[in-house]
Amino acid sequence: SGTCYIKFVKYHDKSDCGEINDCDFYFKKLEVYDSTRSQLVYVEETDDAGNSDTVNFEKDIPQIKSKYSFTMKTNDTIMLRTEVWDADSPSRNDEIRDIDNLVIPYNAITATSTWTNHDFTLSNPYGYFRIKIKISCDQHFEGKGCNYCSDNYYTSACDKYCVPVEG
Repeated sequence: SGTCYIKFVKYHDKSDCGEINDCDFYFKKLEVYDSTRSQLVYVEETDDAGNSDTVNFEKDIPQIKSKYSFTMKTNDTIMLRTEVWDADSPSRNDEIRDIDNLVIPYNAITATSTWTNHDFTLSNPYGYFRIKIKISCDQHFEGKGCNYCSDNYYTSACDKYCVPVEG
């Protein structure tokens, strides 16, 4: 097992918002959860990001922290879900997109001290969602999804067992 760090970086969408200018995107129910549907990150609703087809989360959305961290089990899966809305004044009632079950391949990401980009193409061919991930493994664990070790090891609480991979 290990710790997963995630940053929301960018959302880009060329959807037609029925306006002369670009959409004023905001997000409802931005969440990250694991394979048991346990919530790891949750943001109820954000401010709108201004009139643009690209949202830079760190700059444009103050409700999104610069990074989130949570403990992950070996070989688990992380999923992202959100609703994207257009903040037309005064209505705020135009749902642009429902993004559900974007799979973040935790078990395929090698533990590293550097951030790696993961882009998810949306059904609109000009749309994508970018996140950055990095993983740090618990002591004695390493590799993709922190599921390898160099020797047989039980944690002091005997709640994790790591067996070396042969080969």
